[in-house]
Amino acid sequence: MNTQNAVEYLSEIAKKSDAEQFDILAGSSNSSGVSIYNGALQNTEISNSCGIGIRVFKNQKPGYASTEKFSKESLAQTLADALSNSEWTEPINAELPSPVPLSNSLNTYNPDLENIKINHLLSTCLDIEKRVLSQSEIKNVPDLGAEISDSSTIFANSKGVFFEDYRNSFGIGCGAVAERNGIVKMGWYSKAGRDFKELSVEHFSEKVVKRARELLSPKPIKGAKMPVVFSKRISGSILSMYFSSFYAENAQKGLSRLKGKIGESIASKDFSLLSDPLNPALPGSILMDGEGIPTAVLSVVEQGCFKSFLYNIESASKENRKSTGNGVRGFAGKAGTSFFNTVVPLGKNSTEELLAMFPSCLLINHLEGGSGCNPVSGEISIGAQGFWCENGVQAHAVDNITLSANFFDLLKNIAGIGNEYGEAFSSVQIPSFAVSEIAVSA
Repeated sequence: MNTQNAVEYLSEIAKKSDAEQFDILAGSSNSSGVSIYNGALQNTEISNSCGIGIRVFKNQKPGYASTEKFSKESLAQTLADALSNSEWTEPINAELPSPVPLSNSLNTYNPDLENIKINHLLSTCLDIEKRVLSQSEIKNVPDLGAEISDSSTIFANSKGVFFEDYRNSFGIGCGAVAERNGIVKMGWYSKAGRDFKELSVEHFSEKVVKRARELLSPKPIKGAKMPVVFSKRISGSILSMYFSSFYAENAQKGLSRLKGKIGESIASKDFSLLSDPLNPALPGSILMDGEGIPTAVLSVVEQGCFKSFLYNIESASKENRKSTGNGVRGFAGKAGTSFFNTVVPLGKNSTEELLAMFPSCLLINHLEGGSGCNPVSGEISIGAQGFWCENGVQAHAVDNITLSANFFDLLKNIAGIGNEYGEAFSSVQIPSFAVSEIAVSA
């Protein structure tokens, strides 16, 4: 049977079972992509997956189970497994949602992407590689690939909620190695979206080359506490590692230092933070969360004041409140929590103006790993590269430095927010921002 038939059948037998309430999530995903090296196809990858999962409540205790087989026997066993698993969980006072009309619409699927085939991806990548390798100082293109992907999700529950979601996108990424005076650097650039016509091979290739070359002439600096500006290219990477602190379930488990701080000032007044699921231009947008709750824009931090945790149904029930519509779930997993597009509203300053706020500072545009970053304690220890800037002007490249700070202190030390986002098709939209002081070791 197909996905919709499987959802209907599992719902039918669940209604006749001992389950007091239930919800079902079924999903499928497909992707096709290529990677090339040295003018030839290196790999073709085509993947497909599908499955269905159910959450039941028996004696107010949730039980989960899932299967990748859509036969009646497998679905019946999945229901039995979920009911059995509920015996081992704690009861929660949760009420699943009833149907409500959805007034908005989101265009998350572009049928034109169906016309982009493997050969098109291959010829695009070969053209990019040729252009990049033709530039001076570029020695190699070790990493170049492109992909088209799509996914579909069906949600249904015992109250009559039924929701379907379809989305697709393309992605292409390239890493190039450049060399100058014995210094070797690799630059990376990627482009994604829902309209392949937005991809300019010439512009893409220029970006790759620029990023490979930009850090080729580094000079040392002295380690000290100093102002740092995080560029819009990596601002989302550094902050998003710590946003799980805003999930109610983590606070309830003692895994967030923000527990008990609702209504308190936790950041600079320049800083606000939203979960924005209704912006059709962003890939994380969706009208209904993974538990059947209609989504809405949620103000998490407003001008430095902590306004709200993100709740799903289970975490909300523990505090006798309603879900904020931030529940997420895959067909094979338990309900979790997430931002739907993590957005820091734009500030008033260009990146150049942020740099000019200080006599000297660091502009960071490349991060190296995150093994020294702990989202529970907030500790930040991460390698970085960028530029030493004086009087708002980039003086020279800098590498082999380590940034050390604490996320919760960093928020309070934000001195300015940039006025534009990076160009990435990303569910994390955070502009450049300046921090008045971070410990830098070199």
